[in-house]
Amino acid sequence: MHVMKILILGYSNLAKRKIIPSLKKIKSTKFDVASVSSPPINNGHSSWYRNYNQALNKSSAKIVYISLVNSLHYHFVNLAITLGKHVIVDKPLSLNNQEVKKLVKKAKKKRLMLSEALTFNYHRQFFELQRIIKKNRPIINIIMKFNIPRPKKNDTKLSNKLGGGCFNDMIPYAAEINRIFLKKNIDITSLISKSKNNLSESFSINTTNKKTEFYGFFSHNSEYENFIILSSDDYLVRLDRFCAPPDSSKLIVFYKKNNVLKKIKIKEDDMFQNFFIEFFKKLKKKQFNYQHARILFNSNFKENVIKKS
Repeated sequence: MHVMKILILGYSNLAKRKIIPSLKKIKSTKFDVASVSSPPINNGHSSWYRNYNQALNKSSAKIVYISLVNSLHYHFVNLAITLGKHVIVDKPLSLNNQEVKKLVKKAKKKRLMLSEALTFNYHRQFFELQRIIKKNRPIINIIMKFNIPRPKKNDTKLSNKLGGGCFNDMIPYAAEINRIFLKKNIDITSLISKSKNNLSESFSINTTNKKTEFYGFFSHNSEYENFIILSSDDYLVRLDRFCAPPDSSKLIVFYKKNNVLKKIKIKEDDMFQNFFIEFFKKLKKKQFNYQHARILFNSNFKENVIKKS
């Protein structure tokens, strides 16, 4: 049986909580870890490196998962592609649109997979949402909120230099929802942002394609709130914990049609595990470009929002 091996570049909180536990659930999968800040930890890894460049050159892994601070993404994605590695990277893939275009172009030229790890639409609650929408009229309104309390001192989210801030962290969610549901001819009708010490704290955004309207509010300085409501003229669907559904808890999809509420129970699911399984399948089939259009859409969306500001 063919073994998939991944080099995880950066022993981040996400790597500890999500990436490694999800990979360990998948048969015939091995992983190496590279960390400059953490000593070797017994977590099932094959090899542990204390230097990123050394890891990229010495690890036998053909896939690299980059889970570093945002400001380092471009450099190490570019280096990994240069070395002939398939790449998965935490959102955002890079901090500006021109860098993203360069990386996608380079990955295409070298026939390598490049993927940004936006995973909420790999959870079974999202599949249930799609099932409901498919049997009903098209969505005309979307309301989305994702707020978290202010990050703790020394959190990289509070560092402009490291590519932190609410906008860099959360605009990928707004972009992905617009890609999935509005698709094209999208007009950014309003943008309101709030910053403190030149660091993005929150923003709200309205978009429309003349058929569907999207409103999103995102904050790094608020009580935790994470939901999406999608509605048409005779039904609505609400999902909680939408952007970050837990993999060990059951969820409920609230489906209201003609003023009758139905609560649909959703079993536990692991969106990262599902994401990795699809990535491996595409890799085996040599469908190297399957994520490139998604990456470019989301990066162009972000660029258009920046221009609006």
